[in-house]
Amino acid sequence: MTDRSSTIIMKLCASDGEKVGLEDAGKLLISLQDLAWHTGSFLEGQPFSEGGRLKKLILDNYCLQIKSMRSGSVVVEVEPAIQHGQSELDSFQKFLPPGPRVITKITDLIEAVEGDDGRDLEDVIPDFAYRSRLLLDVLNLHPKRPGYTLYFEGQGDRVFKMDSSNRSRIEELVLQRKKQTGEEIRLGLLADLRVDPEKVMKIERIGEKFQAFYPSELEANARELLGHPIKVTGRAERFSGSPKIKNFYVDKIEPFESYALEEFEIDSHHFMPKKPIEITVEYDDGLWILSLPYIDAVGYSNDYYEAEDLLHDYLEELWSEYVTCPEEELGETGKLLREMLLDLFEVN
Repeated sequence: MTDRSSTIIMKLCASDGEKVGLEDAGKLLISLQDLAWHTGSFLEGQPFSEGGRLKKLILDNYCLQIKSMRSGSVVVEVEPAIQHGQSELDSFQKFLPPGPRVITKITDLIEAVEGDDGRDLEDVIPDFAYRSRLLLDVLNLHPKRPGYTLYFEGQGDRVFKMDSSNRSRIEELVLQRKKQTGEEIRLGLLADLRVDPEKVMKIERIGEKFQAFYPSELEANARELLGHPIKVTGRAERFSGSPKIKNFYVDKIEPFESYALEEFEIDSHHFMPKKPIEITVEYDDGLWILSLPYIDAVGYSNDYYEAEDLLHDYLEELWSEYVTCPEEELGETGKLLREMLLDLFEVN
């Protein structure tokens, strides 16, 4: 006997006189499969883009089947496959979420999107990337044909009616997520470039390594930048519950040759640039070199952030040596450097 608390039942009903066919049932199965996969991945802390064998193993833990087809409706169910005698998958069992957890989470998600109780979607799926992905999955479940209605029955006998009247609301939520996913800028070293089977560049980010996917029109420019510091602009996809980047989808790639110095604090001094100051960036045989050439300030290290800190240290030393000391103790070169520093910075 099937435990109904561990089962999702979806009944797709057509308008009067229409027949729900095998194609409709198949599409519903595929959409439900994606929803089960992504929800299982979320619960296990896996990146939702993970595919291949892991995707199959997660899905193998469920039984998705067409239970009945009549002239005006089709019923699709998903439940833990262990109820159908499927043996455990030993080597990957740690990746497989228990069926009831996924059924409960899917039901909570549908309730937040379709229900009238005002349940907060962010409480159900706190991770931004998964929230966006699962909203798309729910949108794909929605009937696209006029007059079709989908009845969802999940954990706890919770039942929701999914029809065109609520589809526009979900579309708005999806659009909001897209707008909130703004462009980000990442700095790093272009370490590798692969064109097969996908357009993928390997970037050794300052402090973190990650992959970036890029359109073919950027390939020529990317090849010219191999081994050089780069600045990439695009959208990041992160691991669930972590700021760590899984993939980065590039819109723009350019040399990272300089950047505008921002205010910084060191010891008891707070340095604020009075005008735009460009810091020159170089990378040579594993060494990051950051410099302000016209006052001979430089910081270098095999770690970018350490090189930046050393540059700040150097500027603080110059300030202490040439600005805070009595002017009459300086020679002509020292007085010139003092004027330049006073012209560049306000220090508190």
